[in-house]
Amino acid sequence: MTEKVSQPDLVDLHVHSNASDGVYSPREVVERAAEVGLKAVALTDHDTTAGLAEALATGEAVGIEVIPGVEISAEFEGGACHILGYFVEPGAADLARVLEVAREGRARRNAAILARLSDLGFDLTMDDVTGRQTAGTLTRAHFAAAMIEKGYVRNWDQAFETYLGRGKPAYVGRKHVEPAAAIAAIRGAGGLASLAHPRQLNRSIAETETWLRRFAEAGIEAVEVSSPDHTANFARHYGEMARRLGLLATGGTDWHGRADSDIRLGVGRGQLAIHYTVVEQMKARLAARREA
Repeated sequence: MTEKVSQPDLVDLHVHSNASDGVYSPREVVERAAEVGLKAVALTDHDTTAGLAEALATGEAVGIEVIPGVEISAEFEGGACHILGYFVEPGAADLARVLEVAREGRARRNAAILARLSDLGFDLTMDDVTGRQTAGTLTRAHFAAAMIEKGYVRNWDQAFETYLGRGKPAYVGRKHVEPAAAIAAIRGAGGLASLAHPRQLNRSIAETETWLRRFAEAGIEAVEVSSPDHTANFARHYGEMARRLGLLATGGTDWHGRADSDIRLGVGRGQLAIHYTVVEQMKARLAARREA
């Protein structure tokens, strides 16, 4: 039986399909969001908008609002971050160029990861890694899935903690898009940019606010305050930052649909409750920008 969300106006503003590193197709993601009772869902695949047409069509068919989104991998001085884009026009030229740069960086990195895994004694081909995926973005998650399927590791956590995570033997850095370029591309595509899961910056609270201020100066308009990554204390700090900087406080589960994860669509680990008022605030912010 599908477990329904507790309130009829809840939304999830950070989910993934198999257009990047999620398990389910865009159609299945939207259908599941409707089944659990969400009022809206944002499809935010890594460095691609390939799944948005299918997601939007499914939303119309099953009666749930689908927010066209994307999650762009970016790099700043001494670190990396993810920039979420909401209400983007998928065919916008500047956005397409930035996503192509990001995917090219991933392609080079993926070939290097495969070579490192081979050096470590793992018998993997790129076909093993891609699996059934024929389009979209290939990520380290696909390597983890292939390693699990081959029996080399027990689960996702072991794959990343032992081999694929930053500083591990098969980790390979890559050329990312700069945050300012990602933000500009999202805004140029008519969208609203938000910093995803700021705790993953791996910075102190004070340093995080310094970087968030710089991102705001570059045009970011929101920060993901509510996330399964965030304790109540972190969420409070990020919410206070958002208020000081005049940013919207957004939230989402970063749901990938993995069977080995305890994150549930719409509610995370049970602690999230993102209300539709957040979507209304984003729409109002975009409308005000268009009228300015």
